[in-house]
Amino acid sequence: MRVLRIASEGLGNGGIQNGIMNFCRNKKPEIRLDIVLFTKKRQHFDDEFERLGGTIFRIPNYEGKNDYRRVLDYYIRFLRIFWGVYRILKQHGPYDAIHCHNYFESGICTWAALLAGVGARISHSHNTVTPRKVIWTRRFYNFFLKILIQKTSNIRIGCSKQALRFLFDDDPEAFVINNTVDLGRFDREKYPYTPHENIRFIHIGRYCFQKNQGFLLEVFKAVKERLPDAELTLVGFGVDEDKIAQGIVELGLGGSVRMLPSDSNIPQLLSESDYFIFPSRNEGLGNVLLEAQVMDVKCFASTAVPPEANMGLCKYLDLNAGAQAWADEIVDEIEGDERSNRPILPDEVIKAYDIKHVSRIYEALYEGNVTMKPA
Repeated sequence: MRVLRIASEGLGNGGIQNGIMNFCRNKKPEIRLDIVLFTKKRQHFDDEFERLGGTIFRIPNYEGKNDYRRVLDYYIRFLRIFWGVYRILKQHGPYDAIHCHNYFESGICTWAALLAGVGARISHSHNTVTPRKVIWTRRFYNFFLKILIQKTSNIRIGCSKQALRFLFDDDPEAFVINNTVDLGRFDREKYPYTPHENIRFIHIGRYCFQKNQGFLLEVFKAVKERLPDAELTLVGFGVDEDKIAQGIVELGLGGSVRMLPSDSNIPQLLSESDYFIFPSRNEGLGNVLLEAQVMDVKCFASTAVPPEANMGLCKYLDLNAGAQAWADEIVDEIEGDERSNRPILPDEVIKAYDIKHVSRIYEALYEGNVTMKPA
Protein backbone atom coordinates (compact mmCIF):
# COMPACT_ATOMS: atom_id res chain seq x y z
CA MET A 1 0.00 0.00 0.00
CA ARG A 2 1.22 3.50 -0.85
CA VAL A 3 0.10 6.68 0.92
CA LEU A 4 0.91 10.32 0.12
CA ARG A 5 0.64 12.80 2.98
CA ILE A 6 0.52 16.59 2.55
CA ALA A 7 2.09 18.88 5.19
CA SER A 8 2.20 22.55 4.28
CA GLU A 9 4.61 23.77 6.98
CA GLY A 10 7.40 21.26 6.41
CA LEU A 11 8.72 18.69 8.88
CA GLY A 12 9.72 20.93 11.76
CA ASN A 13 9.24 19.71 15.34
CA GLY A 14 5.58 20.73 15.63
CA GLY A 15 2.41 18.94 16.68
CA ILE A 16 1.18 17.86 13.23
CA GLN A 17 4.67 16.80 12.24
CA ASN A 18 5.12 14.74 15.41
CA GLY A 19 1.85 13.00 14.61
CA ILE A 20 3.07 12.18 11.10
CA MET A 21 6.37 10.86 12.43
CA ASN A 22 4.67 8.82 15.16
CA PHE A 23 2.72 7.04 12.42
CA CYS A 24 5.88 6.57 10.32
CA ARG A 25 7.60 4.82 13.20
CA ASN A 26 4.63 2.59 14.03
CA LYS A 27 2.99 1.75 10.68
CA LYS A 28 2.96 -1.72 9.19
CA PRO A 29 6.09 -2.41 7.09
CA GLU A 30 4.06 -2.98 3.92
CA ILE A 31 2.83 0.63 3.92
CA ARG A 32 5.00 3.04 1.91
CA LEU A 33 4.52 6.63 3.12
CA ASP A 34 5.68 9.60 1.02
CA ILE A 35 5.07 13.29 1.71
CA VAL A 36 4.60 16.61 -0.10
CA LEU A 37 6.02 19.72 1.58
CA PHE A 38 5.38 23.30 0.48
CA THR A 39 8.78 24.57 1.59
CA LYS A 40 12.36 24.37 0.30
CA LYS A 41 13.78 24.21 3.82
CA ARG A 42 15.05 20.97 5.32
CA GLN A 43 13.78 20.78 8.87
CA HIS A 44 13.93 18.70 12.02
CA PHE A 45 12.37 15.42 10.80
CA ASP A 46 13.46 15.38 7.14
CA ASP A 47 16.40 13.04 7.66
CA GLU A 48 14.46 10.60 9.83
CA PHE A 49 11.53 10.51 7.40
CA GLU A 50 13.88 9.53 4.58
CA ARG A 51 15.67 6.97 6.75
CA LEU A 52 12.29 5.33 7.38
CA GLY A 53 11.91 4.83 3.63
CA GLY A 54 9.74 7.79 2.61
CA THR A 55 10.30 10.15 -0.30
CA ILE A 56 9.95 13.91 0.19
CA PHE A 57 8.46 15.88 -2.70
CA ARG A 58 8.53 19.68 -2.64
CA ILE A 59 6.16 22.25 -4.16
CA PRO A 60 7.52 25.42 -2.51
CA ASN A 61 5.26 28.36 -1.74
CA TYR A 62 6.68 31.88 -1.56
CA GLU A 63 8.96 32.06 1.49
CA GLY A 64 10.32 35.59 1.21
CA LYS A 65 9.77 38.45 3.65
CA ASN A 66 7.53 40.64 1.48
CA ASP A 67 4.09 40.56 3.13
CA TYR A 68 2.23 41.65 -0.02
CA ARG A 69 3.96 39.00 -2.11
CA ARG A 70 3.11 36.36 0.51
CA VAL A 71 -0.57 37.34 0.52
CA LEU A 72 -0.68 37.33 -3.28
CA ASP A 73 0.92 33.89 -3.37
CA TYR A 74 -1.95 32.47 -1.32
CA TYR A 75 -4.35 33.28 -4.16
CA ILE A 76 -2.19 32.32 -7.14
CA ARG A 77 -0.68 29.06 -5.95
CA PHE A 78 -3.85 27.03 -6.58
CA LEU A 79 -2.70 25.74 -9.96
CA ARG A 80 0.88 25.20 -8.75
CA ILE A 81 -0.33 22.94 -5.92
CA PHE A 82 -2.95 21.19 -8.08
CA TRP A 83 -0.65 20.32 -10.97
CA GLY A 84 2.26 19.54 -8.66
CA VAL A 85 0.27 17.03 -6.59
CA TYR A 86 -1.37 15.54 -9.71
CA ARG A 87 2.00 14.97 -11.39
CA ILE A 88 3.43 13.33 -8.26
CA LEU A 89 0.44 10.99 -8.00
CA LYS A 90 0.62 9.99 -11.66
CA GLN A 91 4.40 9.80 -12.09
CA HIS A 92 5.34 8.19 -8.76
CA GLY A 93 2.16 6.21 -8.02
CA PRO A 94 -0.13 4.51 -8.03
CA TYR A 95 -1.13 5.66 -4.55
CA ASP A 96 -3.92 4.08 -2.55
CA ALA A 97 -4.57 7.09 -0.33
CA ILE A 98 -3.81 10.78 0.10
CA HIS A 99 -3.90 12.29 3.61
CA CYS A 100 -3.96 16.10 3.71
CA HIS A 101 -3.02 18.28 6.69
CA ASN A 102 -3.03 21.63 4.85
CA TYR A 103 -6.34 23.11 6.05
CA PHE A 104 -8.41 24.83 3.32
CA GLU A 105 -5.93 23.91 0.61
CA SER A 106 -6.45 20.20 1.25
CA GLY A 107 -9.35 20.46 -1.21
CA ILE A 108 -6.91 21.31 -3.99
CA CYS A 109 -4.95 18.14 -3.25
CA THR A 110 -7.97 15.86 -2.92
CA TRP A 111 -9.32 17.18 -6.24
CA ALA A 112 -6.00 16.29 -7.89
CA ALA A 113 -6.19 12.88 -6.19
CA LEU A 114 -9.75 12.32 -7.42
CA LEU A 115 -8.68 12.95 -11.03
CA ALA A 116 -5.60 10.74 -10.52
CA GLY A 117 -7.78 7.84 -9.39
CA VAL A 118 -6.76 7.73 -5.70
CA GLY A 119 -9.31 5.75 -3.71
CA ALA A 120 -9.03 7.16 -0.15
CA ARG A 121 -8.91 10.98 -0.12
CA ILE A 122 -8.59 12.29 3.43
CA SER A 123 -8.87 15.89 4.66
CA HIS A 124 -7.66 16.29 8.25
CA SER A 125 -8.55 19.37 10.32
CA HIS A 126 -6.16 20.45 13.08
CA ASN A 127 -7.41 23.92 14.02
CA THR A 128 -10.49 25.81 15.15
CA VAL A 129 -10.04 29.31 13.69
CA THR A 130 -7.88 31.05 11.12
CA PRO A 131 -4.67 32.28 12.80
CA ARG A 132 -5.40 35.96 12.19
CA LYS A 133 -8.29 38.16 11.14
CA VAL A 134 -8.69 37.83 7.37
CA ILE A 135 -10.14 40.18 4.76
CA TRP A 136 -13.38 39.41 2.89
CA THR A 137 -11.61 38.23 -0.28
CA ARG A 138 -9.76 35.55 1.64
CA ARG A 139 -12.92 34.55 3.46
CA PHE A 140 -14.66 34.10 0.10
CA TYR A 141 -11.72 32.13 -1.28
CA ASN A 142 -11.60 29.91 1.80
CA PHE A 143 -15.36 29.31 1.45
CA PHE A 144 -14.75 28.10 -2.12
CA LEU A 145 -11.96 25.80 -0.91
CA LYS A 146 -14.27 24.33 1.77
CA ILE A 147 -16.78 23.44 -0.93
CA LEU A 148 -13.96 21.80 -2.89
CA ILE A 149 -13.06 19.73 0.18
CA GLN A 150 -16.67 18.59 0.53
CA LYS A 151 -16.90 17.61 -3.12
CA THR A 152 -13.54 15.86 -3.59
CA SER A 153 -12.55 14.25 -0.25
CA ASN A 154 -14.37 11.09 0.78
CA ILE A 155 -13.00 10.88 4.34
CA ARG A 156 -13.08 13.97 6.57
CA ILE A 157 -11.54 13.80 10.03
CA GLY A 158 -10.39 16.16 12.79
CA CYS A 159 -8.63 16.11 16.13
CA SER A 160 -11.65 17.57 17.97
CA LYS A 161 -15.31 18.44 17.41
CA GLN A 162 -14.39 22.12 17.11
CA ALA A 163 -11.78 21.30 14.46
CA LEU A 164 -14.42 19.39 12.50
CA ARG A 165 -16.78 22.37 12.54
CA PHE A 166 -14.01 24.75 11.49
CA LEU A 167 -13.21 22.97 8.23
CA PHE A 168 -16.31 20.84 7.52
CA ASP A 169 -19.13 22.87 9.13
CA ASP A 170 -21.83 20.44 10.32
CA ASP A 171 -20.93 17.57 8.02
CA PRO A 172 -22.54 14.48 9.65
CA GLU A 173 -20.02 12.13 8.04
CA ALA A 174 -16.93 13.87 9.50
CA PHE A 175 -15.56 12.28 12.65
CA VAL A 176 -12.88 12.72 15.32
CA ILE A 177 -9.74 10.61 15.55
CA ASN A 178 -7.70 11.14 18.70
CA ASN A 179 -4.31 12.75 18.39
CA THR A 180 -1.63 10.33 19.48
CA VAL A 181 1.23 9.90 21.90
CA ASP A 182 4.16 7.58 21.33
CA LEU A 183 4.10 5.71 24.64
CA GLY A 184 7.44 4.13 23.85
CA ARG A 185 8.94 7.62 23.96
CA PHE A 186 6.78 9.26 26.63
CA ASP A 187 7.41 6.59 29.25
CA ARG A 188 6.97 7.64 32.88
CA GLU A 189 8.85 4.56 34.06
CA LYS A 190 11.86 5.47 31.94
CA TYR A 191 11.63 9.12 33.03
CA PRO A 192 10.33 9.10 36.62
CA TYR A 193 9.48 12.29 38.46
CA THR A 194 11.84 13.30 41.25
CA PRO A 195 10.53 15.89 43.74
CA HIS A 196 12.54 19.11 44.11
CA GLU A 197 12.38 22.27 46.19
CA ASN A 198 11.35 24.95 43.67
CA ILE A 199 8.31 25.02 41.37
CA ARG A 200 9.16 24.25 37.75
CA PHE A 201 6.85 25.31 34.93
CA ILE A 202 7.20 24.28 31.30
CA HIS A 203 5.71 25.40 27.97
CA ILE A 204 6.24 23.68 24.61
CA GLY A 205 5.12 25.19 21.33
CA ARG A 206 5.99 27.20 18.24
CA TYR A 207 6.88 30.81 19.00
CA CYS A 208 3.98 32.52 17.25
CA PHE A 209 0.82 34.59 17.74
CA GLN A 210 -1.36 31.51 18.20
CA LYS A 211 0.63 30.07 21.10
CA ASN A 212 0.58 33.39 22.97
CA GLN A 213 3.96 33.24 24.72
CA GLY A 214 3.92 36.99 25.39
CA PHE A 215 0.91 36.51 27.66
CA LEU A 216 2.62 33.48 29.21
CA LEU A 217 5.58 35.63 30.26
CA GLU A 218 3.22 38.15 31.89
CA VAL A 219 1.54 35.32 33.79
CA PHE A 220 4.87 33.93 34.94
CA LYS A 221 6.08 37.34 36.11
CA ALA A 222 2.94 37.63 38.26
CA VAL A 223 3.43 34.06 39.54
CA LYS A 224 6.97 34.93 40.67
CA GLU A 225 5.65 37.71 42.86
CA ARG A 226 4.10 34.98 45.03
CA LEU A 227 6.56 32.16 44.24
CA PRO A 228 9.99 33.84 43.94
CA ASP A 229 11.86 30.57 43.33
CA ALA A 230 9.66 29.51 40.39
CA GLU A 231 11.36 28.62 37.08
CA LEU A 232 10.00 28.43 33.53
CA THR A 233 11.34 26.41 30.61
CA LEU A 234 10.28 27.29 27.06
CA VAL A 235 10.84 24.76 24.28
CA GLY A 236 10.17 25.60 20.65
CA PHE A 237 11.01 27.43 17.45
CA GLY A 238 9.25 29.96 15.25
CA VAL A 239 8.95 33.46 13.86
CA ASP A 240 8.51 35.12 17.29
CA GLU A 241 11.60 33.58 18.90
CA ASP A 242 13.55 36.86 19.02
CA LYS A 243 10.49 38.72 20.28
CA ILE A 244 10.04 36.24 23.13
CA ALA A 245 13.73 36.43 24.06
CA GLN A 246 13.46 40.22 24.18
CA GLY A 247 10.31 39.99 26.32
CA ILE A 248 12.16 37.85 28.87
CA VAL A 249 14.80 40.57 29.23
CA GLU A 250 12.30 43.44 29.37
CA LEU A 251 10.29 41.73 32.12
CA GLY A 252 13.42 41.04 34.16
CA LEU A 253 13.00 37.26 33.96
CA GLY A 254 16.42 36.41 32.57
CA GLY A 255 17.47 34.43 35.63
CA SER A 256 14.26 32.41 35.82
CA VAL A 257 13.36 31.57 32.21
CA ARG A 258 15.36 29.41 29.83
CA MET A 259 14.69 28.86 26.12
CA LEU A 260 15.61 25.43 24.77
CA PRO A 261 15.62 24.20 21.15
CA SER A 262 12.76 22.11 19.78
CA ASP A 263 14.97 19.02 19.49
CA SER A 264 15.45 18.85 23.28
CA ASN A 265 14.54 15.67 25.16
CA ILE A 266 10.88 16.53 25.76
CA PRO A 267 9.96 13.46 27.87
CA GLN A 268 12.86 14.12 30.23
CA LEU A 269 12.01 17.83 30.52
CA LEU A 270 8.38 16.96 31.32
CA SER A 271 9.51 14.48 33.98
CA GLU A 272 11.52 17.28 35.60
CA SER A 273 8.59 19.74 35.54
CA ASP A 274 5.68 20.28 37.92
CA TYR A 275 3.19 22.24 35.81
CA PHE A 276 2.54 22.96 32.14
CA ILE A 277 1.12 26.33 31.00
CA PHE A 278 -0.61 26.52 27.59
CA PRO A 279 -2.36 29.88 26.96
CA SER A 280 -3.10 29.41 23.24
CA ARG A 281 -5.43 31.79 21.45
CA ASN A 282 -6.79 28.83 19.45
CA GLU A 283 -6.03 25.13 19.11
CA GLY A 284 -7.30 22.18 17.12
CA LEU A 285 -6.39 20.11 20.17
CA GLY A 286 -2.89 20.76 21.52
CA ASN A 287 -0.93 17.53 21.32
CA VAL A 288 1.70 18.69 23.80
CA LEU A 289 -1.02 18.71 26.46
CA LEU A 290 -1.55 15.01 25.87
CA GLU A 291 2.17 14.34 26.14
CA ALA A 292 2.41 16.36 29.35
CA GLN A 293 -0.50 14.52 30.96
CA VAL A 294 0.88 11.12 29.93
CA MET A 295 3.96 12.14 31.92
CA ASP A 296 1.61 13.04 34.84
CA VAL A 297 2.19 16.79 34.57
CA LYS A 298 -0.74 18.97 35.64
CA CYS A 299 -1.71 21.52 32.96
CA PHE A 300 -3.17 25.03 32.91
CA ALA A 301 -4.72 25.70 29.49
CA SER A 302 -6.81 28.45 27.95
CA THR A 303 -10.51 27.84 27.32
CA ALA A 304 -9.69 28.14 23.60
CA VAL A 305 -8.24 24.61 23.84
CA PRO A 306 -10.89 21.93 23.09
CA PRO A 307 -12.08 19.83 26.04
CA GLU A 308 -10.94 16.65 24.22
CA ALA A 309 -7.40 17.60 25.26
CA ASN A 310 -8.26 17.02 28.90
CA MET A 311 -7.25 13.49 29.90
CA GLY A 312 -7.91 14.40 33.53
CA LEU A 313 -5.07 16.74 34.49
CA CYS A 314 -6.13 20.01 32.78
CA LYS A 315 -7.49 23.13 34.43
CA TYR A 316 -8.99 25.62 31.95
CA LEU A 317 -8.64 29.39 32.38
CA ASP A 318 -10.15 32.25 30.37
CA LEU A 319 -7.68 34.50 28.53
CA ASN A 320 -10.07 37.43 28.98
CA ALA A 321 -9.50 37.25 32.74
CA GLY A 322 -5.96 38.59 32.22
CA ALA A 323 -2.49 37.58 33.31
CA GLN A 324 -2.91 38.46 37.01
CA ALA A 325 -6.05 36.33 37.32
CA TRP A 326 -4.24 33.43 35.66
CA ALA A 327 -1.32 33.79 38.06
CA ASP A 328 -3.62 33.88 41.10
CA GLU A 329 -5.53 30.77 39.94
CA ILE A 330 -2.29 28.91 39.25
CA VAL A 331 -0.69 29.76 42.59
CA ASP A 332 -3.88 28.97 44.52
CA GLU A 333 -4.02 25.59 42.79
CA ILE A 334 -0.37 24.89 43.55
CA GLU A 335 -0.75 25.80 47.21
CA GLY A 336 -3.49 23.18 47.47
CA ASP A 337 -1.36 20.45 45.86
CA GLU A 338 0.82 17.90 47.56
CA ARG A 339 3.63 17.79 44.99
CA SER A 340 5.31 14.78 46.54
CA ASN A 341 2.12 12.84 45.68
CA ARG A 342 2.02 13.47 41.92
CA PRO A 343 -1.33 12.60 40.22
CA ILE A 344 -1.13 9.51 37.98
CA LEU A 345 -3.42 8.88 35.01
CA PRO A 346 -4.93 5.39 34.73
CA ASP A 347 -3.44 3.21 31.99
CA GLU A 348 -6.84 2.74 30.31
CA VAL A 349 -7.12 6.52 29.76
CA ILE A 350 -3.65 6.73 28.24
CA LYS A 351 -4.13 3.77 25.90
CA ALA A 352 -6.91 5.56 23.98
CA TYR A 353 -4.21 7.92 22.66
CA ASP A 354 -1.58 5.25 21.99
CA ILE A 355 -0.09 5.64 18.50
CA LYS A 356 -0.16 1.88 18.00
CA HIS A 357 -3.94 1.83 18.50
CA VAL A 358 -4.67 4.89 16.36
CA SER A 359 -2.29 3.74 13.59
CA ARG A 360 -4.53 0.71 12.99
CA ILE A 361 -7.46 3.09 12.43
CA TYR A 362 -5.48 5.13 9.90
CA GLU A 363 -4.39 2.00 8.07
CA ALA A 364 -8.01 0.87 7.78
CA LEU A 365 -9.02 4.27 6.40
CA TYR A 366 -6.24 4.11 3.82
CA GLU A 367 -7.79 0.85 2.66
CA GLY A 368 -11.15 2.64 2.36
CA ASN A 369 -12.61 0.88 5.39
CA VAL A 370 -14.57 3.68 7.08
CA THR A 371 -16.33 1.13 9.30
CA MET A 372 -13.15 1.26 11.41
CA LYS A 373 -13.82 4.86 12.40
CA PRO A 374 -14.13 5.50 16.14
CA ALA A 375 -17.63 5.46 17.63
